[in-house]
Amino acid sequence: MHRPPLDARRAQGVPHPLGAYPAGPGFLDAIRRGGGPRAFWQVAPTLDPIGDWASGLVAGAAAAVAAGRGAVIVVPDARDVTRLAEACRRAFADSGFVTLTADSGPAARYRGFLAALRGQARVVIGTRAAVWAPVEDLGFLGVWDEGNDLLAEPRAPYPHVREVAALRAQRAGAALLLAGYGRSAEAQSLIERGWLHPIALAGHDQREVSAVVRAPREGSPAGRLPPDAFDLIRAGLASGPVLVQTPRAGYQVVVVCEQCHSHLRCADCGGPLHGREDGLICGLCGARPQGWICPECGDTRWRAPVVGAERIAEELGRAFPQVPIRQSHAGHILQSVDDRASLVICTPGAEPAAEDGYSAAVLLDADTPLLRADLRAGEEALRRWLHVCALVRPGEDGGSVLVVGTAEHPAVQALIRLDPAGLAARELEDRREAGFPPAVRLIAVEGDQVGVEGVAAGLLVPEGVDVWGPAPVLEPDGTLGDTWRLTLRAPLPAGAAAVEAVRDVQSLRTAHKDPGSVRIVVDPQQIG
Repeated sequence: MHRPPLDARRAQGVPHPLGAYPAGPGFLDAIRRGGGPRAFWQVAPTLDPIGDWASGLVAGAAAAVAAGRGAVIVVPDARDVTRLAEACRRAFADSGFVTLTADSGPAARYRGFLAALRGQARVVIGTRAAVWAPVEDLGFLGVWDEGNDLLAEPRAPYPHVREVAALRAQRAGAALLLAGYGRSAEAQSLIERGWLHPIALAGHDQREVSAVVRAPREGSPAGRLPPDAFDLIRAGLASGPVLVQTPRAGYQVVVVCEQCHSHLRCADCGGPLHGREDGLICGLCGARPQGWICPECGDTRWRAPVVGAERIAEELGRAFPQVPIRQSHAGHILQSVDDRASLVICTPGAEPAAEDGYSAAVLLDADTPLLRADLRAGEEALRRWLHVCALVRPGEDGGSVLVVGTAEHPAVQALIRLDPAGLAARELEDRREAGFPPAVRLIAVEGDQVGVEGVAAGLLVPEGVDVWGPAPVLEPDGTLGDTWRLTLRAPLPAGAAAVEAVRDVQSLRTAHKDPGSVRIVVDPQQIG
């Protein structure tokens, strides 16, 4: 299929927000001159045009096209692709770019791949796999929401889009722009080493264009829905829709003893008990115990430390009986809502956009994501919260966000200050002290007991490399499962040698057809 040449002048004339950031114009000028600058764009989480990440990334692609080169932009999911495609149409028209996503179907993906390979498409956008698009004379690589776990490939060799984009940019002499409302420790490490240069607003400028974020007033009664939340919702409904984010879907996700806080278990099968309006029910066998007594302390009272979106919707429905309530979660994601007064109850990642922005937002049970047994818990929670802030009207238009959780937690404080860079620097320093990536190289070997023990037995460990295991992996419910793990931790200078040692022993095992199966992941996305 013939594609007309891109009109670089048209693309350059489309408004974009990068010019409003101190280092933005210089970055784009370097691309137009054929250079390969590398930067991290700290996008302001706001409805203001200065937070229009899609137009900013397209501006980078347009600069590459103006220099006679190609561009690739990668985003986490289909909703982001839709928004990015709209920005591309404004800059390049429909014939000026191709889209590569899993939802496109194999035929459309193959046509797009061939268009890039033959040089007919100068700009390619898409989800994770688009980072491999064979664009001719690559001049720009952009990655949106670089800390999103959807950008980590779940299949071997488990590369992350951030790493692939960095390697491609370096080899091709292309520009690289990682962008996000949040900032990962990996991106912070590249900034501190001088490999990436930050493009960001000053702190006070960022807060000026964003919604006002606060925690409940000191001394305010504690609770899942404190008085401050009801006050904010009531005030917000006077001028538009209000977003309420809760960490879980469902009704009551888990229940614990009121006295000793131990989890409730079914007496018949040992499965977890869930609380409903009509009593307890086992999530495994469906039993409905009557007259439950805690085996640990003898108390008969139970409570739900975290409740789901359905229960929150029910409670708010009673408090605001005349207000329409809509729910958005993984099973039913709303794409958008109009500007009429309504309550939108959602789970993280399922937040619909509001026509004119939300007048207010409430982040409930903020402590829950922070208590995850994962090294990235704080970083990931802040990333998701900032995405909510970006859907709320700026403070000068009355937009406000209330975060209900431990106000002293570093991630909550970073949200209140709108300071993802500060949290990323703190997270990176903590990882240096604890010896975790990106400060070191971590290699995880997981599989059945026979396979993992076989790797451990044949491994020649380089000097200076720590080895833990092999040992069974703890399951989410606290039990020891059938999966075993061997972990190697190497200083960065010894990282390549450690990876090679593991690869050598696994190659020998494969050649000899040794029993057992394993998967090997370098710097796993989830640690904990």
